[in-house]
Amino acid sequence: MCLLGMEQEEVWDVVAEKWAEFRKNPVEEVIEFLKGKEGKVLDLGCGSGRNCLDIEVLDFYGVDFSKGLLELAKDKGYFELKKGFSYDVPYADEVFDYVVFARVLHCVDSVEKRRKSLEEVYRVLKKGGEALIVTWGAKGCKRLERGKKEGFVSWTVGDRKVERYTYVYEMSELMKELEDVGFEVLKSWEDKNLCFIVRRV
Repeated sequence: MCLLGMEQEEVWDVVAEKWAEFRKNPVEEVIEFLKGKEGKVLDLGCGSGRNCLDIEVLDFYGVDFSKGLLELAKDKGYFELKKGFSYDVPYADEVFDYVVFARVLHCVDSVEKRRKSLEEVYRVLKKGGEALIVTWGAKGCKRLERGKKEGFVSWTVGDRKVERYTYVYEMSELMKELEDVGFEVLKSWEDKNLCFIVRRV
């Protein structure tokens, strides 16, 4: 049974348990980014909670739009979990010392929502706060047809097939968007993904 035309929130609810099975380990860039840091961390698009690190001096808060993934994240050690969208974060201005937005942005399904997501990361950071942004880049993406900027990646769960939206950034494209939002880009690099460490000024 192919479930095309589903809202992306529904897609992630369907794949939640299978996704969690294959995405248990923290993202390496997150581990490196948070070394030696302390304070409040927002894990935006926290999924099933693989990036909630057991570090005593960090308080992790998680936001995701999938009820299924949030249910799986409950026992991971978050101070608080909330259902919400990356482009409409359910927190006030200037709450967090750090934001982790890792391997999520490429799943946001419109230009406007992706831009608003970056604006929301900026908004909820304290002045001087830093964010790690990791997303699929054109060089490392093997899941879409060569040269395509956006499309869908199929997932099969039992007899159900769903389509996960994906957008592929160029390094210069995302750099400009981050600078336009107001971020100071502290570091950027590209391997399998595009990675940025940015600061709210």
